[in-house]
Amino acid sequence: MVKPSCQIDSPTYQKGYQQALEDFAICHLIIRLKTYSDANFDAAWMNLTPPELESLATIFIQDLTANLKGKVIAGYLNTMRHGSTDIPPSLVHRTFSPPPSIDIDLPANFPEVQTPRYLYGDKLRWIPESNKTDWGVAIGRFYSFAPHRCAWTWCYLIWLDKLSPSSSWTVADTAWENDLEPLEDTP
Repeated sequence: MVKPSCQIDSPTYQKGYQQALEDFAICHLIIRLKTYSDANFDAAWMNLTPPELESLATIFIQDLTANLKGKVIAGYLNTMRHGSTDIPPSLVHRTFSPPPSIDIDLPANFPEVQTPRYLYGDKLRWIPESNKTDWGVAIGRFYSFAPHRCAWTWCYLIWLDKLSPSSSWTVADTAWENDLEPLEDTP
């Protein structure tokens, strides 16, 4: 068994899953995304999270799958069969089209869904997990699928108070409805 060179930070993934990631070069793709840098993008500066890396890898794989061409397949197969390490230039310079639309069906009862708890202008804070938490004003909301809850729910756009801890590096953030509570007094 080959030891995986990347680990997905989730207890739900098991060794077999990690081995599949390694076998199908997904680990290499994730590591490449994690360390990639050029004039347009620097992964170290972006501080990508594991879920973001997984999402980017998924988008690239979906795009590749949607844009397969016989000429490209034949070129790679010919290269593999003849043991050549030279990849034809026509296969190297590939342009990417926008990712295909992802079919995620809205809930059957949409738009008759649970009324949002908070309104625009409400002062909210993240439910504290420690002494520090952020707070601000709801300036928007959208109904979306929350993968961590395996359910559809409201997500809010929060304009952070200038005294909120995260305001030193961002002016706004998003939060799921169940992660917020009304702000009674200014912290």
